[in-house]
Amino acid sequence: MDDNTRTLLTRVGIAVGVLAVGLLAGWIGGVSSAHDGAAKIEVFKDWRLACPEDNDAKGACALATDVNDQASGQHLAQITMGAEAGKPDVEMMVINVPLTVLIQPGLGVQIGGDTKTVAYATCLPSGCVATMPVDDKTAEELRTAQTMNLVVTAENSRSVSLPVSIQGYQDASGRMNSVEARRRSWWRRLWS
Repeated sequence: MDDNTRTLLTRVGIAVGVLAVGLLAGWIGGVSSAHDGAAKIEVFKDWRLACPEDNDAKGACALATDVNDQASGQHLAQITMGAEAGKPDVEMMVINVPLTVLIQPGLGVQIGGDTKTVAYATCLPSGCVATMPVDDKTAEELRTAQTMNLVVTAENSRSVSLPVSIQGYQDASGRMNSVEARRRSWWRRLWS
């Protein structure tokens, strides 16, 4: 083997070694710093994202927003979205409204120009609860809508529209999807 070949092989060996060390250091640093595995709450304008610890296999991330009276600041409703318990592929929207609503007409969920009527599941001391599945169409409507309202029927039989802020929903939803994909990744589970 002549000197030129030996020099070339030495340079290639050094380059491969440096590349391997760099990749290994980046992988170790990326795994440990990308997400420390702790439970987290992030705020995206008017929406909150809460995610459990990474090692909580039964837990799931959830989005939430509060609906407050713009004049008085009084809490009127809360919307929470996330995977249905025990069914990570079924996303649900849980809406909690005050006890001062009529049950029979149900709850109107108006996203953009489309209104869905949802029956109340139960009433608790904290309010009446309605649940609805969030399919791909509804999720897309939420991401692109300019407005969202909850329509309740008050005790005097009048419909009342409660405006819901969707500011931050798109970013919060995207973040929830990426965190859940990472949490459920077979690759992450392989290396944790």
